Amino acid sequence: MTKIKAGYVSFGTMFYEPGNLKMISERAEKQLLDAGLELVITSPVYGEDVEPQRAIQELKAQEWDFLFINIINWIDTRGVFRVLHEFRNVPMILYSLGGFTDHEGKFGEKGTLISPAAGAGSTSLRFPMEQWGIKFKYLFNAPDAPMDIEGILTFAKAAYTMKKLKYARLGTIGYNDMGLYSTGINPTKLRDMIGPEVESMDLLQLQRKMDGILDAEVKQEVTRVTKDWEYPLGKPADEVVEKAVRMYMATVAICKDKKFDTFSYKCVDGVDLEMGLTHAIPSSLVADAGYPYVDENDLGNSVAQLMLKWISNKQVTFIEHYEHHPEWILLGEDGYCPSDFIEGKPQIKNISTVLLGGIAHCSNMKKGRMTLACLSETKEGYRNG
Repeated sequence: MTKIKAGYVSFGTMFYEPGNLKMISERAEKQLLDAGLELVITSPVYGEDVEPQRAIQELKAQEWDFLFINIINWIDTRGVFRVLHEFRNVPMILYSLGGFTDHEGKFGEKGTLISPAAGAGSTSLRFPMEQWGIKFKYLFNAPDAPMDIEGILTFAKAAYTMKKLKYARLGTIGYNDMGLYSTGINPTKLRDMIGPEVESMDLLQLQRKMDGILDAEVKQEVTRVTKDWEYPLGKPADEVVEKAVRMYMATVAICKDKKFDTFSYKCVDGVDLEMGLTHAIPSSLVADAGYPYVDENDLGNSVAQLMLKWISNKQVTFIEHYEHHPEWILLGEDGYCPSDFIEGKPQIKNISTVLLGGIAHCSNMKKGRMTLACLSETKEGYRNG
């Protein structure tokens, strides 16, 4: 995962010793760097004229994912708001840095609590920031305590993901599989409110991409992806496996060509009904190749998967609710499973039904805790549930 980068600016007052402001700020900077963040740092800001403008120019000189506003002293709010107003459309952490005990007697009697009054400065900013609609999180630490690194990193990952979504592209074969009312999404609203672009392709484009792959390339890839497969119900015919792998290879080629970040097939009414194979194994291999996949043109959950992937830096998968019980729910998926979620070796079976033909997983999924999330469009915007 690329390091998350923060624009960093600390604020104090011109009536406080500048050297002390710098010393206090550097203590905080070290903790943030040690936590793994990359910082675009501008020197502590005080006053309302030259210093704020200098900070704005230095922060604009590089790109970053969110702005860290470190209040280390009581402040001149007009100077602070000149900086905040310039970056009002980016996510921010408003941080109140706790004081410290003077163990060496540099500021008077040993053991004295030195409080530059960051709490006074930070609380004077919160309500105006809310009124401006700034997306921010207010965090603080107690005197002599470490900074709230967990809270900072949680926000940092969300801000990083928010920025990446503005450049994301969702690929899909077809639209509105099985007429599902719960999976449709307005691409104009999505682009406006969250950021991703949507591009729909059709089965003909997929078939032409499949036809363009050389047989030798398919056989080589079959050897690679099937080396650990087991067949508890009998080994499928070579041509069945090759067709599934060919579809996966074509899909990945489309994703690369179109710079898609995630992908979905029109499954029941599309691939499964019209192309002579089930989507289960191709989609599993597409996910293994780094493109989070979801069935049935569920574009809202394509976005949810990207959110979870970029926040966690781990593989994600979609999963369906099959049974509900007062004490448990049964979750599963009909033949689809990325490798990271398989317990033991992949178990592959033949499928032959009225609708489906081809191969699918009958693998065991790993046990353990999981984070469940979905994204659905509402009249006002979106809901996560």
